[in-house]
Amino acid sequence: MKKILKILCILLVIIVVLGIMFFIIDYNRVKNNETPIFCINTSTYRDGGSKEYLGLGYKVIDFNKLDGYDEMKIGTWFMNYNDFEEE
Repeated sequence: MKKILKILCILLVIIVVLGIMFFIIDYNRVKNNETPIFCINTSTYRDGGSKEYLGLGYKVIDFNKLDGYDEMKIGTWFMNYNDFEEE
C-alpha cells in the first residue's frame, strides 16, 4: 500500500511540474504574440478567426476580430471569450 501511495505522489508531482513548465513556456510565447505550443485548439470563432486553446490548467484566447482587435490572452480554464467584449 505504501508503495502505491508513493508512486501516486510522484506521478502527481511530475504532472504539476510539467503543468508549470508548460504554462511558463506558453506564457512567454503569448507575450511575444506567438501561438502556444502545449495547447490544443478547442474552438475557432467566425469573427475573423479568433481561436481558443486549452492547456494543462490554463486557456489561451487568440483574438483576431474583423474590427482590428488582434491580441492574445492567457488565463485559467474559467476565462471566457465573452469576458473581453469591451476591449
